[in-house]
Amino acid sequence: MFTDTTRAVPRVMLDRYARLAERATQGTVLFTLRDYLLPVRERWALGERLADLTMQSRQLLGVAERADLARAFRCAAFHLPQHGISAADARSYLGPEVLLSRGCHEPGAALEAELDAVLLSPIFGVRKGRAELGVAALGAARAAHPAQAWFALGAVDAENAAACLAAGAAGVAVIGAALEADPAPLLGALGILSR
Repeated sequence: MFTDTTRAVPRVMLDRYARLAERATQGTVLFTLRDYLLPVRERWALGERLADLTMQSRQLLGVAERADLARAFRCAAFHLPQHGISAADARSYLGPEVLLSRGCHEPGAALEAELDAVLLSPIFGVRKGRAELGVAALGAARAAHPAQAWFALGAVDAENAAACLAAGAAGVAVIGAALEADPAPLLGALGILSR
């Protein structure tokens, strides 16, 4: 789950995330602090609240773009921006235990060996002028780069998440779908709804 305060104010977003975290099997959801445009103090405050939520619910915390924040919050994962710090530098700075991911828009694109996971987008819908790749792209990506775990990103929701898994995705990355009032359909489609 990637934070996006342009879609919901932090109070609402954190309320929805708390519901989702409580309904998901422990340790199966990674909440990633993204919000690149937030002022540093606001981003730090949101990170503190996410850290509390993940600790209480026994879910996972990640940070996008800011390796210093990932280190300060002792995150389980760091998502690298498309243009920025190299995976090798992130690995050196954050250590071997932090999961490293980066976004990708082509199944056959060259990847850095240090990456643990790749977010392929947009799987569904057009995004930033990029055409929909479709679920078949997930299988192609996995075949081209079997060493990395591939995650589907881009208009993924409860209706199409299972298709992403069936096509070879290790999981899905969502923004809007994490803000639904009832998280059960999404969690059920992913097989991580706690009983």
